[in-house]
Formats: sequence, C-alpha cells, structure tokens
Amino acid sequence: MAKEGRFTFSDLWKRRSPRGAGLPSGAGAGADARRQGLGLEIANIADIPDAEDYAQEEFYRANFAPSEIARCSQEPRAKAAFQKILAAKRAIVKSGAVSEPAEGLRSIEIGLDGAGQPFYPGCLVSLSETDTVAAAACLWDGRQAPEPAKRQAISQRPGVIPTRARILAGIVVLSLLAIFAIIFFNILQFAFPHR
Repeated sequence: MAKEGRFTFSDLWKRRSPRGAGLPSGAGAGADARRQGLGLEIANIADIPDAEDYAQEEFYRANFAPSEIARCSQEPRAKAAFQKILAAKRAIVKSGAVSEPAEGLRSIEIGLDGAGQPFYPGCLVSLSETDTVAAAACLWDGRQAPEPAKRQAISQRPGVIPTRARILAGIVVLSLLAIFAIIFFNILQFAFPHR
C-alpha cells in the first residue's frame, strides 16, 4: 500500500492538518482523545482475476475467508461481489481500524448482520458498485477492532453507532454517488457527443 497521510475525525473537527504532514510529534489529537478514521477505496471490477473455481484460485484464498468466498461465489455478479469485499477490506485498513496484515487481507473478515448488511467490528461499512467500479467507505468509530488473527467470525451487528458517525457516513455515501454520477455523465458525453 502506498504511504499515505491519515486524517482522524478529531483532527478534522479541530481543524488540524493530516497526521504526518509536517506536524511535530504529539501535535495530533490529545493522548486522551479517541481516535477515529475514514477509509475510502474505489476499484475497477475488471482488475480482479477470473477463476473457474474461486476457492482454488490463489488470489482468492490469499484475500478472502472461506465464508466470503462461498458467499460471493453465489452472487450473480461474483467478480463485483469479490471486488466490493476487497475494497471494504482496503477501506478498513485505510481508516486505521487495523493495520494491513502481513499474511494478506484474508484475516480481515467482512461479516453480515441480520439484515444482510456488511459490517466489521467498530466500523460502519458502506459498499457500492456500478457495472465497472466497486467502492467502499469505512468509518471507524475509534473503538478497538479485534485483531484479525484472534477474533472469531462475528454474526451480529456491533453496538449502536453514534449519530455523528451516521451523518458522516451518509455524507461519504452521497459523495460517492455524486462521483459515480459525474463519471457516468462524462462517459455519456464522450459516447454521444452533441453535434
């Protein structure tokens, strides 16, 4: 993953610069402030490899838990389903909820709540797709997410997410929809130019 600066919501709310961007050490949010983060990932669905049997393909075994492979394989657009889950995992890492595991993203398992919505402990996860692009947004609320190697599969949605986090997640989702609309409009203009 490329070296990136990280914003926390505390930094944003207090109008501070991104961490690691010229601030002296300890100049971020106070030691007692709860850290929060936002991760976004947009990926081309065609970039994910084709496979006849996803469970046997090395790429899928390295990046997805067996339950994720089983779930995504049954989707009508399996590659899109896999790319959305992979985008969610990368967004979780970018949010700061967990560091990228050395053994691959397989150990970060995206669960489903009772309503079939994706979640990860301590995070609000939103997934979206078009015909060509999969996107994910992760809003980490600052609670300690379990270490991927130590946690067990989680089958229930975590505790109530604060209103402020819900509002910010809504803004992120609306922003992603606006980006997709702009891209779609530009494609239409390119494909059907005015004469």
